[in-house]
Amino acid sequence: MKNQDVLDIQDKIKEIIISVADFKMDKDMIEEGKDGIKKLGLNSLSLIRMLVDIENEFDVEIDMQEMGNESIFSIEDLAKYIVKLNN
Repeated sequence: MKNQDVLDIQDKIKEIIISVADFKMDKDMIEEGKDGIKKLGLNSLSLIRMLVDIENEFDVEIDMQEMGNESIFSIEDLAKYIVKLNN
């Protein structure tokens, strides 16, 4: 896994998050770190839309149970998970 791949995926995930948020948001509002996804303030519908858009964008199928087992809490964790699914 190349570091640049993860960074590119993180940027795309941030774009997707901005597109599904039901309030005005920009990339600067999206925090990195351990609980980055949890702190976004997205409602459950927006989270589902985010996951569907991510699946479509990266041509992956996210298994919610497996994702939970992977302890995905940050944008970086999610990007690494996507890279793992594509390998």
